[in-house]
Amino acid sequence: MIGREDQLKSLNQNYASSKSNLTILYGRHGTGKTTLIKEFIKDKKSFYYKAVPADDFEQNGMFGRAAGVESDSYYEIMKALRDRGIMLFVVEEFHNIIKMDSNFMSDVSRLVRDESKVMVILSCSSVAWVENSMVKAMGNYAFNINAFMKLKEFSYSDFINRFHNTEPRELLYIYAITGGNPGYVDRWNENISIKENICRLFLTDKGAWYKEALNYVKDEFREISVYNTILSCLAMGKNKLNDIHEYTGYGRDKISVYLKNLIAREIVEKIFSYDVFGNENTRKGLYRIQDSFIEFWYRYIYQDWSRIDVTEPYEFYDSHIEDRLEEFVKNAFIRIAGEMLEILGDMHKLPFEAVRKGSWYGKNGDIHLIFEDKDGNGIIGQVYVDDRKVCMEDFDRLRENVQLAGINGRFYYLFSINGFSDDLKADNIATIGIEEL
Repeated sequence: MIGREDQLKSLNQNYASSKSNLTILYGRHGTGKTTLIKEFIKDKKSFYYKAVPADDFEQNGMFGRAAGVESDSYYEIMKALRDRGIMLFVVEEFHNIIKMDSNFMSDVSRLVRDESKVMVILSCSSVAWVENSMVKAMGNYAFNINAFMKLKEFSYSDFINRFHNTEPRELLYIYAITGGNPGYVDRWNENISIKENICRLFLTDKGAWYKEALNYVKDEFREISVYNTILSCLAMGKNKLNDIHEYTGYGRDKISVYLKNLIAREIVEKIFSYDVFGNENTRKGLYRIQDSFIEFWYRYIYQDWSRIDVTEPYEFYDSHIEDRLEEFVKNAFIRIAGEMLEILGDMHKLPFEAVRKGSWYGKNGDIHLIFEDKDGNGIIGQVYVDDRKVCMEDFDRLRENVQLAGINGRFYYLFSINGFSDDLKADNIATIGIEEL
């Protein structure tokens, strides 16, 4: 249960409570909901059911057969199990029931309001539905929910605990490609190279990830061709609405709607530059693919998909992926560097306490990480993935951007995958290599 210890502890605390509990557990496919549930219920008397898309009659019949109880009432089925001593009920993908049968939440609510204590976990893989539509679908029965638990991708500190024989540089690449998704991480074979993993997982029609991102987007949306085109644009670096408009010819209003839907599902994010009042050097209105696994797929697989079936995997990797990987891992490296600075801040090991944090997107270059105290003093974090050592010239260019941004940069934390030149030394500079993360 690496990376899910806190969630497991919370579930056990709810189970130990003297009161009934209704918990909503959610997160996209692959984030480990079922693994967490299996670990939680393994030593407890429980009822587990996974709902598939079905009409109300068929769903109720399958639920009853799983419970060994014949009834057209979910409440009566669960009550019969409770009377046999079962106190814990788990229903995965419960939205497949609610969307077809309004009685389900009424029956669950009745069960948790009864005098006898029970714990009910309702699990869902549709993040957008839980956060945007669930309460409306439940109505007043939503007031019976006691806890929400959202499972996200692994932080880097949790991710690296899953690997034992992998070099730091390779860990960065794996984290970027998998997005830290536990389900994807589990499929990665650390005993073979990055190239071999990419070839076997992405670059053959029998590979587990050959169509993975496409299938995920298909599950979420109907007009797949439009979403594919927009995601492809973003993967190519067309990050402004107007860039997408000029490339596709789609109307701006149409693009805005599709971007909003992608944002709701945490596939895309709108990025906001650090708030520096009236700064004309700032780029605005930027979007990017938030899920780095999906970004990888649309950047390297989607755009050259027609060649994959007629090209040997190793040949395709050498010609279409290898030389472009370092730039791809940059965003993941920035997230990791930010996580490290957050940890140092929590340990009170930064020069001062930060009250404002963000990134600055400039017309002449970006500032990856800004941590500012209440007096406006800034800690600057910058990531480098160039195939050479970072030198004083790079630092001078960074300071120019800090000045353009109107930020008072007092201390600098520089992160590099290829080291630093000997001339890069100053009292206010900390240099961190990939092997130190």
